[in-house]
Amino acid sequence: MAQTIQLRLLREPAPPSPDGSAVRFGLQDKKGAVHDGIERADGLVQFDIAVTVTGEPDRPPDFGGPFVSGPRGERFVYLSWQRIDDAGFMNRIKVRLADIDRDLIGAARGKRLEADLRGVASGGGKRPVKWRVVET
Repeated sequence: MAQTIQLRLLREPAPPSPDGSAVRFGLQDKKGAVHDGIERADGLVQFDIAVTVTGEPDRPPDFGGPFVSGPRGERFVYLSWQRIDDAGFMNRIKVRLADIDRDLIGAARGKRLEADLRGVASGGGKRPVKWRVVET
């Protein structure tokens, strides 16, 4: 049975482009479009998304939705720096979903899972992500 969970990603604003290109920072969907976040009073950029969870209760969860990429067991979402004047991405951060287990999903029922990604460098998609339950 599929269920939906709410995720929130927090990150400081995008750093300047190392090659001088104008870039747009945001959450990348499966089609490659980058979506802006909400700039908060504390200086962080916030991205809120809904993700579907499927799979048998005795197995690791599987995730889906318009922002979820990667093969089963290695799903993630991208925070991306997309070049404005040129095709492609300057850089991206893979935010792993594999660190969200069934217990965390249960604890987040009616709430939201949040990942604070301050200081996380691009690349390194195998780095664990610390998720915490917060009120919506």
